[in-house]
Amino acid sequence: MRKLGVLFAITMLIAACGGSAAPSGSQGPAATTEADLDITGPVTITLWHALTSDPQKGALEAAVKKFNETNGKGITVQAVVQGNYTQLYQKTLGAIQAGALPELAHAYESFVADYTKADVVIDLDPYVNSKKNGLDQASKDDIYKPYFDTNRFAQYGNKLLSFPFTKSLALMYTNEDVLKAAGVAVPKTWQEWEQAVQKATKKDANGKTTQYGYAGTSDASYFNAMVLSRGGKIMSDDNKTVAWDGKEGLETLQMLKRLYDGGYAYTPTNFDWQNDFAQNKLAFTFASTSSRPFIAAAMKTPVAWNVAAPPGGKTVMFGANVAIFKSTPQKQLASWLFIKWFSEQDNTADWATKSYYMPVRKSAANNEALKTYWSSKDPQGKQAYDTIGASIPEPNVRGQQDIRDVITNMYVSVMTGKATPEQAIKDAGTKANQILKDAQ
Repeated sequence: MRKLGVLFAITMLIAACGGSAAPSGSQGPAATTEADLDITGPVTITLWHALTSDPQKGALEAAVKKFNETNGKGITVQAVVQGNYTQLYQKTLGAIQAGALPELAHAYESFVADYTKADVVIDLDPYVNSKKNGLDQASKDDIYKPYFDTNRFAQYGNKLLSFPFTKSLALMYTNEDVLKAAGVAVPKTWQEWEQAVQKATKKDANGKTTQYGYAGTSDASYFNAMVLSRGGKIMSDDNKTVAWDGKEGLETLQMLKRLYDGGYAYTPTNFDWQNDFAQNKLAFTFASTSSRPFIAAAMKTPVAWNVAAPPGGKTVMFGANVAIFKSTPQKQLASWLFIKWFSEQDNTADWATKSYYMPVRKSAANNEALKTYWSSKDPQGKQAYDTIGASIPEPNVRGQQDIRDVITNMYVSVMTGKATPEQAIKDAGTKANQILKDAQ
């Protein structure tokens, strides 16, 4: 879902902006008075985002409209679509070079790491901790820790450089009707899962597969999720080398290769798997939690299905965040107040019902409207929400965007028979570690 590339050299941008990283030993929020100001007059701020279609685009526009009408401080947010995430990233880099940034932008962690190197991102810790405009301790505790963790950048003094916005999880989608017809229970281990995929697959008299056990994806996030669920790690403890090239990563590639070679797995075109899943032609896939409405819409007749963490119980948490760029004290504060409002219990619950992204607060589960929505229309949404605590953020050090492409290429080379799992993962690990070294 996030197959993005670095589109031009960030080093050129850094040279143009003269930015530098924060000292690695700095701790805690810097002293500031800007976070404690009042909004003294009408302020207009612009949010660049990548929500190009409904329901997400409409949900954001509705939230922005509500904030503009109710904030009582004269703050007006203008939400502007900048294309998909790749296009948004490219346009933001261009805006940095041109000195024409918006006040805040939708961004993955790897984007924020690059923008911070250019010295244009503000540290949100003073705003979060402001006694006047910040979050109280109960609110800080209410926001899931992985959401804070993914927005803290060890590479930049562990500062909070972005805030959770459009959050999702990588989960296993299971068609229970297909499993029941195959006489298979929902698997709890990877060995059971591989066997379930094989048993749920159907072939005709000529050996052609007519029903698949698994629809695969080359997206790096799902490979990472499988590694984590096997007890592995994505990065070394010091974040200087990758760790997915160990035995857990190799076992993952070997398992998937067996399924592809045996005709039990296939790689769908775009989102064709959603129709296959909805028509009982597919048992398993791994996808974002935000895929739920599209699957439900594809079901012409009722299908029993659920979402859960992969076997082993761990998965990756992903989805973009929002960063505030350096501008004026009034605009920076106005940007923070919008982010703060967006994360409040009832607002994040409303966002969850309309956008299918995850609410950022634990207390959202107490919102009556969300509870009713989950129970009557979206039980899989509650299943996804209950998995947030088992999620681990993907790495946010510089170079990760290129490493995602390395993982994708590794996956494709193995599944198409161009390389063995052993050689592919060894070569990919070497390439990834060089990227990390060059990005320091």
